[in-house]
Amino acid sequence: MGQVGVGSLNLHEPGTVRFLLDTARARGWHPGERRETRLDGWTFLAEAVAARD
Repeated sequence: MGQVGVGSLNLHEPGTVRFLLDTARARGWHPGERRETRLDGWTFLAEAVAARD
């Protein structure tokens, strides 16, 4: 059977959360703006796993 996921992350680690927030901001999310922004967060997780390894 092939690999199902890309790895695992501990969202309790500050570095993981920081990476996810920085990635979201780089892709157009601005936390101070009061408008709806849709981003595919699953791709952030894959990038975080790759960056960690």
